[in-house]
Amino acid sequence: MVQAEYLKELQTIILDIPLQRPHVMSFGSIAEVNFVLVRLVSSSGLIGYGEAATLQGPTWGEESAESIKVTIDRYITPLLKNSNLLEYKVILNRINSRVKGNSFAKAAVEFALLDFFGKYYQQPIYALLGGRFRDKVPLSWSLASGSLSQDLAEAKQMMARGINIFKAKAGADKLDADIERIKTIRNELGGGISLRVDVNQGWDVPKATRAIFEMEKLELDFCEQPLPKWDIEGLRELRKRSRTPIMADESLNDMTSGLELIKNRAADIFSIKLTKMGGLLGALSFYNLIQAAGLGTYIGCMIETCIGTAAYLQFAAAVPCLDYGCELFGPLLLTGDIGDQSIKYENGNVFIPEGPGLGVHVDESRIEKYMRKENPC
Repeated sequence: MVQAEYLKELQTIILDIPLQRPHVMSFGSIAEVNFVLVRLVSSSGLIGYGEAATLQGPTWGEESAESIKVTIDRYITPLLKNSNLLEYKVILNRINSRVKGNSFAKAAVEFALLDFFGKYYQQPIYALLGGRFRDKVPLSWSLASGSLSQDLAEAKQMMARGINIFKAKAGADKLDADIERIKTIRNELGGGISLRVDVNQGWDVPKATRAIFEMEKLELDFCEQPLPKWDIEGLRELRKRSRTPIMADESLNDMTSGLELIKNRAADIFSIKLTKMGGLLGALSFYNLIQAAGLGTYIGCMIETCIGTAAYLQFAAAVPCLDYGCELFGPLLLTGDIGDQSIKYENGNVFIPEGPGLGVHVDESRIEKYMRKENPC
């Protein structure tokens, strides 16, 4: 009989890690990423790590590092007490029944539970989910410096490292400037690279219709979230008119919104972000719906550390088909990390960690460096 494992301690720590350069999107520019690190210690002393990344407060989404920490500390942690941590699905079901929404907070705890679970059985998470379909994923690099010349220089540096997939941000500038910038990127980088555009909700239907029509000759892989997240009808109409595939990102908040998008035929491709789906298991459930509907999949990111990146890669390993690769570049864009070199990048790919649990080693001495200091006021 397997001996039960109980919760000895669960810590939540806010970390602030600067970026190597500003990341400019339609809603503004960010200079750092805010994380909630979850450190779960079992009764036998095994440690599981999880995290949720946010982009400087409730800007990209509704949750912030502060709200995530409070939700976990006050409402989720008590639900783990006196529960066998090995029965993680039972625990997650209890959390979902008692805590509505707050998917980022739930995901951070789920990652820690799964990391612990894998370490207990000395297996990577993907092995416990049924096996590994791939050992690497093609990496897309986002061109989001806010400067065309810097974007081009950055792209050429990445091409020298074997990366040939690029996603250009749009929606922060005037429409004509956006179109011309993306045309220039295509002309400068050539036809041998894959090019995508991410608008982060920055256009309305007329702007999006015009932009996509004018960029058709650029052979874009897709246009991501061109409209506000709530405009499902607009996405559906745009998809009908467009020869360029439409990808949903911010419109996909959870399983319910995903079902609405599928039912309304509002997207060709879905950007899967584990924290939006409440964790890896929720993302796997939605992935099966995407596959059943015959639609495309892509793995997005919130610019995670090695912990969150590893969770996404465990997901990537466990699914049979990934149509458009991933953008798991967080450890490359952050100025520092809290783990060792467990995430490997080579020849335009990011590799699946093979150690137990998430497969990464956290250096706890680095946590102090990025830990948010309490405001004395």
